[in-house]
Amino acid sequence: MHPLSHTFGTHLSKNGVAPRTAQAAMRHSSLDLTMNVYTDPSLLDVAGALEALPELALSDVRRSARVGAPTAVQHESLQGTL
Repeated sequence: MHPLSHTFGTHLSKNGVAPRTAQAAMRHSSLDLTMNVYTDPSLLDVAGALEALPELALSDVRRSARVGAPTAVQHESLQGTL
């Protein structure tokens, strides 16, 4: 029966169940026990999780991160004044 606990924990995590909810479902006293003992990270879809993130326009992020650099909108409005 104990090996099923590992499978259950991994399936909960793999299917997007919040860690705190998985902890409660497995009746564990600590989140660390649920996530680090009963969840097998090698079976989780890390690549799929990264693909689910929204796409970022890195050139806009880098440009606006510089101190004093105009944002993309400011840059477009400056084009007509040069």
